[in-house]
Amino acid sequence: MGILNLKRVIVILLVVGTLIGPSGCARWPYGPEPGPGDTEYQLDITIEVSGVINSNDGIYYIVMDADGNSATGPEYDVSSWDEEFYYIKLEGGFFDFAQVKDDSESIFYGGSVSGNKIYATIALSDIGDPNSVDINVVTTDTKNNNYDHLDSYFNIISTVLGATVTREDSTDDSGDGGADFDITKVTAVINTLY
Repeated sequence: MGILNLKRVIVILLVVGTLIGPSGCARWPYGPEPGPGDTEYQLDITIEVSGVINSNDGIYYIVMDADGNSATGPEYDVSSWDEEFYYIKLEGGFFDFAQVKDDSESIFYGGSVSGNKIYATIALSDIGDPNSVDINVVTTDTKNNNYDHLDSYFNIISTVLGATVTREDSTDDSGDGGADFDITKVTAVINTLY
């Protein structure tokens, strides 16, 4: 009788193990997203100014709204940015990234500077994989008083590979900031990640 019960327990455990095993979750070698065959996109942004990039005497911001509502995009006043906005900041030679509602910024490794241009690349997954992104670029002094900004924010569809938007900005409108903080052109492009 004891051997029959033991065999029965073993058979039940094997059946249960066979049923539970395949119902577990699949784990891809590089994390949960994207799965095999999925393409992940990134947003490449290039900012040009009249002078040369001078992050020691002011701040350069790229602010992004990923909520999908183009009517509520980021304006030029840093203090009025919505909690859901994300930004990349260049100050003192270093790039930082944050969501406005967070209390702290983290180092941003996707930025570089060359002469009169700033280059920034961000994975769309870092801003919630939105279908579109509203973007503004703002320059300020070290206390966030505005020097220059785009005349209005712009929208880019982030689900279309190769989507490109370029915005020209008025020259000589950066006030006390001078040419180094005078935004002339911003270009945004959707590419595949890395």
